[in-house]
Amino acid sequence: MAQKRAKGADFQQLRRDLAGGVVLPVYVLEGEDTIRIRGVVDYIVKHRLGESGAAFNYHVYDGDDCGIEGPIQQALSFPMMSPHQVVWVKRAEQLCRAVGDEEALSTYLNRPPQETILILSADKFDGRKKWLKQVKTEGWHFDLSPPTGRDLHAWVERASRERSLAMDPDTAALLVELVGEDCSALGHELDKIAAAVSDRGSMPDADELQQLILSQRSVDPFELLGSLGPGSEARGLSVYQRYLAEGRSAFELAPLIVWRVKQAAQVAALLAEGVHERQLASVLGASPYAISQAVSVVRNWGPDRVERAMEVAYRIDGQLKGSPVPPEAILEQAILEICA
Repeated sequence: MAQKRAKGADFQQLRRDLAGGVVLPVYVLEGEDTIRIRGVVDYIVKHRLGESGAAFNYHVYDGDDCGIEGPIQQALSFPMMSPHQVVWVKRAEQLCRAVGDEEALSTYLNRPPQETILILSADKFDGRKKWLKQVKTEGWHFDLSPPTGRDLHAWVERASRERSLAMDPDTAALLVELVGEDCSALGHELDKIAAAVSDRGSMPDADELQQLILSQRSVDPFELLGSLGPGSEARGLSVYQRYLAEGRSAFELAPLIVWRVKQAAQVAALLAEGVHERQLASVLGASPYAISQAVSVVRNWGPDRVERAMEVAYRIDGQLKGSPVPPEAILEQAILEICA
């Protein structure tokens, strides 16, 4: 039976509701975390329709290609040989473009049929729309912005368990350090690691899993930053040119350098304040491996060079976006400045 949620329900509440069998007549999923959005949709389809029901009663629309009329008409129709149907509209922020579209959607939301589960998803909705205020009041709106910090580490742990990898917190944090905070990229990396584990026929221990993660990465940001340092211009440029030859772009490599430089600066500041090296991973919410690499960089560079590298890092982003100079040349010059 469809139920009404209290206003302000978050994603964790959504997960608990789904696991407990609570189903809503409407789900408005807003955020750039496409993996979690897809997971919610798949869960609803699987548990409300099953494989046989999904063949006839799972309907997907794209807001870029349709108006409101098609999805609403389908949502108001009866399911075929099933008590339920699921209607999912991707990029639903594009739905209400014509005169009368928002009124039609609001009319549907006033009395949604109990046979239909309508799912509207988008990276961002217009908060001024009357219908969006309506679903928020009903408790049908959920913020699925990508997780960050420790929430992201927990997300990786859950995603790894789904792939029978069972990463511990340190290993999950390491994967985030290596790949970044994009959930799609992290999911893709987990798939690659799961395939490698399947090929070897056994589960690696924590140390082996960390090495497998490192070996799966096409770009190792620790190697890239570790190649830089006093008088290391030739080595730094050699590693940089190798990545370019392998098809990596300056726009991919620059954020990794900036990220690692900022992390090294944080480590340098904490060490200067007297924080013990063993406490750094906990304070910064980073993996012990990442911290050990950052400590090595700080000791190799020294405080003055870390500070200079920070100045270069802050400048890189603006130069890449607004300078007529080729991005590869900008990053090459940054490497030379860091190593000078």
